Amino acid sequence: MDTADTAMRHWIAGAATGDWCALVALLAPAVEFHVPVSGFAGIQHGVEPAERFFAGLTARLRAELTVIARLDGDGRTAFEVNVAGLLSGRPFEQRLCLVFVIADGKVREFREYLAFPSAAL
Repeated sequence: MDTADTAMRHWIAGAATGDWCALVALLAPAVEFHVPVSGFAGIQHGVEPAERFFAGLTARLRAELTVIARLDGDGRTAFEVNVAGLLSGRPFEQRLCLVFVIADGKVREFREYLAFPSAAL
């Protein structure tokens, strides 16, 4: 299993349990990320903002993620994912694409692209 697979496995576990510690431990100190979430406009830098992002998910999200496909190219690994669960206590289902850039065994960058949930927002 490579680092991108490990990161995805930790993302799946975090969404299911609210415990993102294993994924956070895999982030490079200067991780760069972009997520379409209020309070995180633009490109974010560093583990501390990433921890705040994941803490927000812990408070609002419990979901089962199923990887549909893995795509590799141009130094990136993307996972197409189906998401089903509870968001702010309401059922939802959506598709998600997570993109990881790995360097020296760490997640150097991650980006999240998603379709609007079918409910809950």
